[in-house]
Amino acid sequence: MIDIHSHILPAIDDGSRNLEMTLKMLEESYKQGITDIAATPHFYISKDNTESFLKKRNNAYDAVCKETAGRNDLPNIYLGAEVYFFNGISHYDGLEELCINNSRYMLLEMPFNKWSNKVLAEIENIIFDRKIIPIIAHIERYIDFQNGTDNINNLFSLEVIIQANASYINYMFSRRKAIKWIDNNIIQILGSDAHNMDSRAPNLGKAYDIIRKKLGESAVSRINDFGKEILNI
Repeated sequence: MIDIHSHILPAIDDGSRNLEMTLKMLEESYKQGITDIAATPHFYISKDNTESFLKKRNNAYDAVCKETAGRNDLPNIYLGAEVYFFNGISHYDGLEELCINNSRYMLLEMPFNKWSNKVLAEIENIIFDRKIIPIIAHIERYIDFQNGTDNINNLFSLEVIIQANASYINYMFSRRKAIKWIDNNIIQILGSDAHNMDSRAPNLGKAYDIIRKKLGESAVSRINDFGKEILNI
């Protein structure tokens, strides 16, 4: 099974603090049935540029590979980024390099406020001008901010991929809506968004089990087949 959103690389963002934690997160993910995982550390244009970010990300990845060499009881890791939206993002020169595993898919974190028409226009420009397909990270976190607008439906009308976190499915009070959106193919891909081994530990295995129980194995297969397309595996 595939995890398209995680913060498992050590000491690069607010995720894993060190190699030891990274190994524990990878081991726990594998125990839950996760075979392939996208490492998507945060990218903030206000704090970094593409060249600097990629150097830090690749160094962290190389350290993990060195530590795990020869092991076959851990998920395969694919590199990407969780890019936080910024004004002018559709014109940013380094955008393609932030896509997942050299694909055209980019994990995009939207603003945590009420979106303007300009924000949605930027997303459209990313798609049509840059030929990049945004994967909208943890859709459930934006819904309350957009109350009283058509922003969520307008976003869905664009050629974007909708990602939900496992917690949206695992949490009893949001599960029904999450399952409905998965059944209707609104939520197309899942991620743990794991940051550590306590407050935000790997939890995607439980979400897949719930989907399997509610919607059947075909729903799990559909999500994972799409994950393979994104990861190009």
